[in-house]
Amino acid sequence: MPGKVKYLGGVGDRGLGMELRHYREKAGMSCARVGEVLGWSANTISRLERGLRPETTAEEVSAILAAVGVTGPDRDRIMRMAKGYREQGWWEGNKTHLTDQARTYLKFEARATRIIDVEPLLVPGLLQTADYCRALMAAFGVEVREIEGRVARRLGRQAIVTRPDPPELVFVVSELMLRQPVGGAGVMARQVHRIVEDAERPHVAVRVVPAAVAAHPGLHGAFTMLQFADEPAVVFVEGRMSGMFPENPDEIAAYTLSAERLIDLTLGQQESLQLLHAIAEDLERAR
Repeated sequence: MPGKVKYLGGVGDRGLGMELRHYREKAGMSCARVGEVLGWSANTISRLERGLRPETTAEEVSAILAAVGVTGPDRDRIMRMAKGYREQGWWEGNKTHLTDQARTYLKFEARATRIIDVEPLLVPGLLQTADYCRALMAAFGVEVREIEGRVARRLGRQAIVTRPDPPELVFVVSELMLRQPVGGAGVMARQVHRIVEDAERPHVAVRVVPAAVAAHPGLHGAFTMLQFADEPAVVFVEGRMSGMFPENPDEIAAYTLSAERLIDLTLGQQESLQLLHAIAEDLERAR
């Protein structure tokens, strides 16, 4: 008889656990101390914080928040997370203000040891210049009063590229996208120069799918895979108005295979850099 499959933690459970751990540590309390207050074992608290206790109830989360002294809007936000992940299917609304799920995605991004960002149609957000980002927002029909706030938040996320002990970053982009003069040839030339600068960092790889490769797995659409040292990977798929974190292990395995196959079709790092330089020169001449 096959053994019981080990539960590795769903995305929502892990996100909730990260929030609870953050506030426990902020209160200067150990798992054992919280367990002592609540009459639970330290192992129960630890498993919950690692997303390994899917049977946790909203009432139990409320008790933990009380034990570590979380009140007001922070408590309300975490309780929405505790009650809402399963009903929402872990969807993130793409609104002006960050949703609870978006905040948790940023926590996953900050903790990842390797990030693979597949972007066949757009420059990846972590590599975008302010002008390119503004041009995209205008093209997407974002209200003018919201654009600068969104640009500022996107650029703020880019600190992950230059922080100490950064994750390995792998960006998979297409030559055809890089040659599209979003915002005009000048804006796009500066954007490609920016990509070259980041691609020369030791922990950053930019791999380009050449125009000669007409059919490839990236045609299914963009996605981001976040990998960790000692826990399962997380996949994020961004849509027009929302984002989704697939939970099914077979689906995550399919995304992993797509990323591997797509990288195999790209130019090598040095060849990609050479092509990026050539594209930048072409755009400069077109200004």
